[in-house]
Amino acid sequence: MRLTINGLAALLVVAFPAVLSASDLSARAPQLENAVTEALQEFHVPGAAVGIWTENGDWTKALGVADAAASRPVGLRDHFAIRSVTKSFVVTVLLQLIAEGNGSIGLDDPIGKYLSGVPNGAKITLRELADMTSGLYDYVADPRFRAALGADPTREWTTDELLAFAFDDASHQLTNFEPGTRYQYCNTNTLVLGKLIEALTGATFDEALRRKILLPLVLPGTKYLRATRLPRPFALGYQGETDAGAPEQAVISFSGLGFAGAMVSTLRDLSVWGPALAEGSLLPPELQKQRFEAHATAADPGSPIYDAYGLGMGQVAGWWGHTGEGLGFEAAVFHQIERNETVAILLNGSDTSDVPVRIFCRLLAVLDQAPAAGSGSVCAPGGDGGGRLRPAAAD
Repeated sequence: MRLTINGLAALLVVAFPAVLSASDLSARAPQLENAVTEALQEFHVPGAAVGIWTENGDWTKALGVADAAASRPVGLRDHFAIRSVTKSFVVTVLLQLIAEGNGSIGLDDPIGKYLSGVPNGAKITLRELADMTSGLYDYVADPRFRAALGADPTREWTTDELLAFAFDDASHQLTNFEPGTRYQYCNTNTLVLGKLIEALTGATFDEALRRKILLPLVLPGTKYLRATRLPRPFALGYQGETDAGAPEQAVISFSGLGFAGAMVSTLRDLSVWGPALAEGSLLPPELQKQRFEAHATAADPGSPIYDAYGLGMGQVAGWWGHTGEGLGFEAAVFHQIERNETVAILLNGSDTSDVPVRIFCRLLAVLDQAPAAGSGSVCAPGGDGGGRLRPAAAD
Protein backbone atom coordinates (compact mmCIF):
# COMPACT_ATOMS: atom_id res chain seq x y z
CA MET A 1 0.00 0.00 0.00
CA ARG A 2 1.32 3.45 -0.90
CA LEU A 3 0.31 6.38 1.28
CA THR A 4 0.41 9.50 -0.85
CA ILE A 5 -1.20 12.87 -1.20
CA ASN A 6 -1.72 14.27 -4.64
CA GLY A 7 1.19 16.48 -5.66
CA LEU A 8 -1.08 19.12 -7.16
CA ALA A 9 -3.07 19.26 -3.94
CA ALA A 10 0.16 19.81 -2.07
CA LEU A 11 0.86 22.81 -4.27
CA LEU A 12 -2.57 24.29 -3.79
CA VAL A 13 -2.41 24.81 -0.04
CA VAL A 14 -1.49 28.43 -0.77
CA ALA A 15 -2.70 31.10 -3.13
CA PHE A 16 0.22 32.36 -5.17
CA PRO A 17 0.81 36.13 -5.17
CA ALA A 18 1.92 38.01 -8.24
CA VAL A 19 5.47 37.73 -9.54
CA LEU A 20 7.88 39.92 -7.60
CA SER A 21 9.03 43.08 -9.32
CA ALA A 22 12.54 44.49 -9.16
CA SER A 23 11.21 47.39 -7.12
CA ASP A 24 9.66 44.96 -4.62
CA LEU A 25 13.02 43.32 -3.96
CA SER A 26 14.89 46.61 -3.84
CA ALA A 27 12.41 48.25 -1.50
CA ARG A 28 12.35 45.28 0.86
CA ALA A 29 16.08 44.55 0.85
CA PRO A 30 16.61 46.06 4.33
CA GLN A 31 13.76 43.96 5.75
CA LEU A 32 15.10 40.81 4.07
CA GLU A 33 18.55 41.43 5.52
CA ASN A 34 17.09 42.11 8.97
CA ALA A 35 15.10 38.87 8.85
CA VAL A 36 18.24 36.85 8.16
CA THR A 37 20.40 38.77 10.64
CA GLU A 38 17.87 38.28 13.44
CA ALA A 39 17.68 34.55 12.72
CA LEU A 40 21.47 34.23 12.80
CA GLN A 41 21.54 35.88 16.19
CA GLU A 42 18.57 33.92 17.52
CA PHE A 43 19.94 30.53 16.49
CA HIS A 44 23.65 31.25 17.08
CA VAL A 45 24.74 30.88 13.46
CA PRO A 46 28.07 32.62 12.66
CA GLY A 47 27.39 33.33 8.99
CA ALA A 48 25.13 32.93 5.98
CA ALA A 49 24.87 33.37 2.24
CA VAL A 50 21.28 33.92 1.07
CA GLY A 51 19.72 34.63 -2.31
CA ILE A 52 16.36 35.24 -3.97
CA TRP A 53 16.11 35.03 -7.76
CA THR A 54 13.07 36.18 -9.73
CA GLU A 55 12.27 36.95 -13.36
CA ASN A 56 12.51 40.66 -12.53
CA GLY A 57 15.59 40.81 -10.35
CA ASP A 58 17.70 39.18 -7.68
CA TRP A 59 18.70 39.78 -4.08
CA THR A 60 21.82 38.15 -2.63
CA LYS A 61 23.53 38.80 0.66
CA ALA A 62 26.52 37.47 2.59
CA LEU A 63 26.28 38.02 6.34
CA GLY A 64 28.40 37.19 9.37
CA VAL A 65 31.70 35.34 9.44
CA ALA A 66 33.04 32.35 7.52
CA ASP A 67 35.93 31.96 9.97
CA ALA A 68 35.08 33.11 13.49
CA ALA A 69 38.64 33.02 14.83
CA ALA A 70 40.00 35.09 11.95
CA SER A 71 36.89 37.29 11.72
CA ARG A 72 36.80 36.59 7.98
CA PRO A 73 33.42 37.58 6.55
CA VAL A 74 31.29 35.23 4.50
CA GLY A 75 31.63 35.77 0.76
CA LEU A 76 29.02 35.09 -1.90
CA ARG A 77 31.43 32.69 -3.62
CA ASP A 78 32.13 30.63 -0.48
CA HIS A 79 31.56 26.87 -0.54
CA PHE A 80 29.29 25.45 2.17
CA ALA A 81 28.45 21.84 3.00
CA ILE A 82 24.85 21.26 1.90
CA ARG A 83 24.33 18.02 3.86
CA SER A 84 21.01 16.36 2.90
CA VAL A 85 20.45 18.55 -0.15
CA THR A 86 22.75 15.83 -1.52
CA LYS A 87 19.73 13.51 -1.52
CA SER A 88 18.03 15.58 -4.22
CA PHE A 89 21.02 15.01 -6.51
CA VAL A 90 21.15 11.26 -5.79
CA VAL A 91 17.48 10.70 -6.59
CA THR A 92 17.77 12.79 -9.75
CA VAL A 93 20.64 10.63 -11.02
CA LEU A 94 18.59 7.52 -10.23
CA LEU A 95 15.63 8.87 -12.22
CA GLN A 96 17.94 9.71 -15.13
CA LEU A 97 19.14 6.09 -15.16
CA ILE A 98 15.55 4.88 -15.10
CA ALA A 99 14.74 7.14 -18.07
CA GLU A 100 17.75 5.86 -19.98
CA GLY A 101 16.87 2.25 -19.20
CA ASN A 102 13.82 2.24 -21.47
CA GLY A 103 11.85 0.04 -19.11
CA SER A 104 14.70 -2.17 -17.93
CA ILE A 105 14.77 -0.33 -14.58
CA GLY A 106 11.60 0.75 -12.79
CA LEU A 107 10.74 2.80 -9.73
CA ASP A 108 8.57 -0.05 -8.51
CA ASP A 109 11.30 -2.67 -8.88
CA PRO A 110 12.41 -4.19 -5.56
CA ILE A 111 15.91 -3.17 -4.53
CA GLY A 112 16.71 -6.86 -4.08
CA LYS A 113 16.60 -7.22 -7.85
CA TYR A 114 19.83 -5.22 -8.01
CA LEU A 115 21.53 -5.37 -4.60
CA SER A 116 21.77 -8.19 -2.08
CA GLY A 117 21.88 -7.77 1.68
CA VAL A 118 19.18 -5.09 2.06
CA PRO A 119 16.70 -6.13 4.77
CA ASN A 120 13.25 -6.71 3.24
CA GLY A 121 14.93 -6.15 -0.13
CA ALA A 122 12.44 -8.37 -1.92
CA LYS A 123 9.67 -5.94 -0.95
CA ILE A 124 11.25 -2.48 -0.70
CA THR A 125 11.08 -0.66 -4.02
CA LEU A 126 13.30 2.03 -5.47
CA ARG A 127 10.35 4.41 -5.11
CA GLU A 128 10.06 3.68 -1.40
CA LEU A 129 13.76 4.34 -0.91
CA ALA A 130 13.47 7.65 -2.76
CA ASP A 131 10.33 8.91 -0.97
CA MET A 132 11.34 7.77 2.54
CA THR A 133 8.74 5.02 3.00
CA SER A 134 11.04 1.97 2.99
CA GLY A 135 10.93 1.28 6.73
CA LEU A 136 14.70 0.72 6.92
CA TYR A 137 16.57 1.57 10.12
CA ASP A 138 18.53 4.84 9.93
CA TYR A 139 22.24 4.18 10.33
CA VAL A 140 22.86 7.57 11.98
CA ALA A 141 20.58 6.50 14.86
CA ASP A 142 22.82 3.53 15.68
CA PRO A 143 24.70 4.07 18.98
CA ARG A 144 27.80 2.34 17.58
CA PHE A 145 27.96 4.77 14.68
CA ARG A 146 27.53 7.78 16.94
CA ALA A 147 30.24 6.50 19.27
CA ALA A 148 32.64 5.82 16.40
CA LEU A 149 31.97 9.22 14.86
CA GLY A 150 32.53 10.96 18.18
CA ALA A 151 35.76 9.06 18.79
CA ASP A 152 37.22 9.90 15.38
CA PRO A 153 35.22 12.47 13.36
CA THR A 154 37.82 12.49 10.57
CA ARG A 155 37.78 8.72 9.96
CA GLU A 156 37.17 7.76 6.35
CA TRP A 157 34.23 5.41 5.89
CA THR A 158 33.10 3.13 3.10
CA THR A 159 29.43 2.84 2.16
CA ASP A 160 29.37 -0.79 3.31
CA GLU A 161 30.76 0.21 6.70
CA LEU A 162 27.97 2.76 7.11
CA LEU A 163 25.29 0.33 5.96
CA ALA A 164 26.52 -2.26 8.44
CA PHE A 165 25.28 -0.04 11.28
CA ALA A 166 21.77 -0.32 9.84
CA PHE A 167 21.87 -3.87 8.50
CA ASP A 168 24.20 -5.88 10.75
CA ASP A 169 23.47 -4.76 14.31
CA ALA A 170 21.50 -7.23 16.43
CA SER A 171 20.84 -4.55 19.05
CA HIS A 172 18.05 -3.00 16.98
CA GLN A 173 15.45 -4.17 14.49
CA LEU A 174 16.49 -3.92 10.86
CA THR A 175 13.17 -2.49 9.66
CA ASN A 176 10.65 -0.27 11.43
CA PHE A 177 7.49 -0.98 9.41
CA GLU A 178 6.23 -2.58 6.23
CA PRO A 179 7.43 -0.69 3.15
CA GLY A 180 5.02 1.85 1.70
CA THR A 181 2.84 2.11 4.79
CA ARG A 182 4.48 5.09 6.53
CA TYR A 183 6.77 8.04 5.90
CA GLN A 184 9.95 8.07 7.97
CA TYR A 185 12.96 10.14 6.96
CA CYS A 186 15.97 7.82 6.76
CA ASN A 187 19.54 8.36 5.59
CA THR A 188 20.03 4.65 4.93
CA ASN A 189 17.64 4.94 1.99
CA THR A 190 19.94 7.28 0.10
CA LEU A 191 23.05 5.26 0.90
CA VAL A 192 21.37 2.28 -0.76
CA LEU A 193 20.36 4.36 -3.80
CA GLY A 194 23.90 5.70 -4.18
CA LYS A 195 25.26 2.18 -4.07
CA LEU A 196 22.68 1.17 -6.69
CA ILE A 197 23.79 4.03 -8.96
CA GLU A 198 27.37 2.82 -8.77
CA ALA A 199 26.28 -0.73 -9.53
CA LEU A 200 24.20 0.33 -12.53
CA THR A 201 26.77 2.70 -14.03
CA GLY A 202 29.98 0.87 -13.18
CA ALA A 203 31.35 4.24 -12.09
CA THR A 204 31.75 6.03 -8.78
CA PHE A 205 28.80 8.17 -7.73
CA ASP A 206 30.80 11.37 -8.08
CA GLU A 207 31.69 10.41 -11.66
CA ALA A 208 28.02 9.75 -12.47
CA LEU A 209 27.01 12.98 -10.74
CA ARG A 210 29.54 15.01 -12.70
CA ARG A 211 28.53 13.51 -16.04
CA LYS A 212 24.76 13.66 -15.56
CA ILE A 213 24.20 16.85 -13.54
CA LEU A 214 27.24 19.01 -12.80
CA LEU A 215 28.53 19.32 -16.38
CA PRO A 216 25.13 19.73 -18.12
CA LEU A 217 24.01 22.40 -15.65
CA VAL A 218 27.48 23.99 -15.32
CA LEU A 219 27.79 23.75 -11.54
CA PRO A 220 31.53 24.31 -10.97
CA GLY A 221 31.20 24.91 -7.23
CA THR A 222 29.25 21.74 -6.48
CA LYS A 223 31.20 18.64 -5.50
CA TYR A 224 30.90 15.27 -3.78
CA LEU A 225 33.59 14.95 -1.10
CA ARG A 226 35.11 12.19 1.04
CA ALA A 227 37.66 13.88 3.33
CA THR A 228 37.28 16.94 5.59
CA ARG A 229 38.35 19.95 3.51
CA LEU A 230 36.03 22.05 1.39
CA PRO A 231 37.17 23.70 -1.87
CA ARG A 232 38.42 27.26 -1.52
CA PRO A 233 36.98 29.70 -0.71
CA PHE A 234 34.91 28.06 2.01
CA ALA A 235 33.09 28.71 5.24
CA LEU A 236 34.05 26.77 8.34
CA GLY A 237 31.24 24.88 10.05
CA TYR A 238 30.34 25.40 13.71
CA GLN A 239 28.25 23.60 16.30
CA GLY A 240 28.17 24.45 19.99
CA GLU A 241 30.56 26.68 21.91
CA THR A 242 34.05 26.47 23.34
CA ASP A 243 34.66 26.95 27.07
CA ALA A 244 35.42 30.56 26.23
CA GLY A 245 32.00 31.01 24.64
CA ALA A 246 33.25 31.15 21.04
CA PRO A 247 31.67 29.06 18.27
CA GLU A 248 33.08 25.51 18.28
CA GLN A 249 34.39 24.40 14.91
CA ALA A 250 32.88 21.12 13.70
CA VAL A 251 35.18 18.96 11.58
CA ILE A 252 33.93 15.68 10.11
CA SER A 253 34.85 13.42 7.25
CA PHE A 254 32.30 13.77 4.47
CA SER A 255 32.61 10.00 3.99
CA GLY A 256 30.66 9.52 7.23
CA LEU A 257 27.64 11.07 5.49
CA GLY A 258 28.21 9.46 2.10
CA PHE A 259 25.45 9.56 -0.49
CA ALA A 260 23.09 10.93 2.17
CA GLY A 261 24.96 14.19 2.70
CA ALA A 262 28.54 14.52 1.41
CA MET A 263 28.16 17.37 -1.09
CA VAL A 264 29.19 21.01 -1.03
CA SER A 265 27.94 23.87 -3.17
CA THR A 266 27.77 27.63 -3.57
CA LEU A 267 24.95 30.14 -3.59
CA ARG A 268 25.26 30.62 -7.35
CA ASP A 269 25.12 26.89 -8.06
CA LEU A 270 22.04 26.39 -5.89
CA SER A 271 20.31 29.18 -7.82
CA VAL A 272 20.69 26.93 -10.88
CA TRP A 273 19.95 23.63 -9.14
CA GLY A 274 16.68 24.83 -7.57
CA PRO A 275 14.83 25.36 -10.89
CA ALA A 276 16.39 22.26 -12.46
CA LEU A 277 15.25 20.11 -9.55
CA ALA A 278 11.70 21.44 -9.26
CA GLU A 279 10.98 21.87 -12.96
CA GLY A 280 12.68 18.65 -14.04
CA SER A 281 14.88 20.01 -16.81
CA LEU A 282 17.03 16.85 -16.67
CA LEU A 283 14.14 14.37 -16.71
CA PRO A 284 11.25 13.29 -18.95
CA PRO A 285 7.96 14.94 -17.88
CA GLU A 286 6.33 11.63 -16.91
CA LEU A 287 9.10 10.87 -14.42
CA GLN A 288 9.25 14.42 -13.06
CA LYS A 289 5.49 14.32 -12.46
CA GLN A 290 5.97 11.37 -10.11
CA ARG A 291 8.35 13.38 -7.93
CA PHE A 292 5.35 15.42 -6.74
CA GLU A 293 3.52 12.37 -5.34
CA ALA A 294 4.18 13.45 -1.78
CA HIS A 295 3.68 12.28 1.79
CA ALA A 296 2.80 14.49 4.73
CA THR A 297 5.77 14.62 7.12
CA ALA A 298 4.27 15.84 10.40
CA ALA A 299 3.72 12.31 11.78
CA ASP A 300 7.49 11.67 11.78
CA PRO A 301 9.02 13.64 14.67
CA GLY A 302 12.51 13.00 13.31
CA SER A 303 11.79 14.44 9.86
CA PRO A 304 13.18 17.75 8.68
CA ILE A 305 10.39 20.30 8.41
CA TYR A 306 8.46 20.04 5.15
CA ASP A 307 4.77 20.30 4.34
CA ALA A 308 5.20 17.12 2.27
CA TYR A 309 8.00 14.96 0.84
CA GLY A 310 8.07 13.34 -2.59
CA LEU A 311 10.77 11.62 -4.63
CA GLY A 312 13.98 13.15 -3.36
CA MET A 313 12.49 16.60 -2.80
CA GLY A 314 10.13 18.27 -0.37
CA GLN A 315 7.49 20.97 -0.49
CA VAL A 316 7.09 24.01 1.79
CA ALA A 317 4.39 26.60 1.12
CA GLY A 318 4.11 25.52 -2.52
CA TRP A 319 7.87 25.75 -3.13
CA TRP A 320 9.78 22.53 -3.96
CA GLY A 321 13.36 21.72 -3.04
CA HIS A 322 15.43 20.19 -0.27
CA THR A 323 17.06 21.04 3.04
CA GLY A 324 20.12 19.72 4.84
CA GLU A 325 21.60 20.10 8.29
CA GLY A 326 23.98 18.87 10.92
CA LEU A 327 27.58 18.92 12.11
CA GLY A 328 28.35 22.55 11.39
CA PHE A 329 26.19 23.42 8.40
CA GLU A 330 22.58 23.86 7.31
CA ALA A 331 21.20 24.59 3.84
CA ALA A 332 18.04 24.87 1.80
CA VAL A 333 17.06 25.52 -1.78
CA PHE A 334 13.43 26.00 -2.87
CA HIS A 335 11.85 26.90 -6.20
CA GLN A 336 8.36 28.23 -6.93
CA ILE A 337 7.42 26.77 -10.30
CA GLU A 338 4.48 28.99 -11.27
CA ARG A 339 6.38 32.24 -10.64
CA ASN A 340 9.86 30.96 -11.54
CA GLU A 341 11.37 32.16 -8.26
CA THR A 342 14.16 30.53 -6.27
CA VAL A 343 15.46 30.92 -2.72
CA ALA A 344 18.74 29.44 -1.45
CA ILE A 345 20.08 29.63 2.10
CA LEU A 346 23.53 28.49 3.25
CA LEU A 347 24.49 28.55 6.95
CA ASN A 348 27.70 27.61 8.76
CA GLY A 349 26.14 26.75 12.13
CA SER A 350 23.90 23.89 13.30
CA ASP A 351 23.02 24.45 16.95
CA THR A 352 19.29 24.28 16.10
CA SER A 353 17.56 22.17 13.47
CA ASP A 354 15.53 23.51 10.53
CA VAL A 355 16.90 27.05 10.69
CA PRO A 356 16.92 27.44 6.87
CA VAL A 357 13.19 26.67 6.72
CA ARG A 358 12.55 29.18 9.50
CA ILE A 359 14.50 31.82 7.56
CA PHE A 360 12.69 30.85 4.36
CA CYS A 361 9.32 31.33 6.06
CA ARG A 362 10.38 34.73 7.38
CA LEU A 363 11.55 35.82 3.92
CA LEU A 364 8.17 34.84 2.47
CA ALA A 365 6.48 36.96 5.13
CA VAL A 366 8.63 39.97 4.23
CA LEU A 367 7.65 39.50 0.58
CA ASP A 368 3.94 39.15 1.45
CA GLN A 369 4.03 35.54 0.22
CA ALA A 370 3.38 33.72 3.49
CA PRO A 371 0.59 31.12 3.27
CA ALA A 372 -2.70 31.98 4.91
CA ALA A 373 -3.46 30.87 8.43
CA GLY A 374 -5.20 27.51 8.35
CA SER A 375 -3.58 26.47 5.07
CA GLY A 376 -1.69 23.68 6.82
CA SER A 377 1.72 24.95 5.74
CA VAL A 378 4.61 25.14 8.19
CA CYS A 379 5.09 28.73 6.96
CA ALA A 380 1.54 29.79 7.82
CA PRO A 381 1.00 31.91 10.94
CA GLY A 382 1.13 29.45 13.83
CA GLY A 383 2.62 26.75 11.59
CA ASP A 384 5.28 24.24 12.60
CA GLY A 385 8.03 26.27 10.97
CA GLY A 386 8.18 28.28 14.17
CA GLY A 387 7.61 25.48 16.64
CA ARG A 388 8.73 21.98 15.65
CA LEU A 389 12.33 21.99 16.87
CA ARG A 390 14.59 18.96 16.89
CA PRO A 391 18.08 18.56 18.35
CA ALA A 392 20.79 19.34 15.81
CA ALA A 393 22.15 16.14 14.27
CA ALA A 394 23.56 14.72 11.07
CA ASP A 395 20.59 14.08 8.81
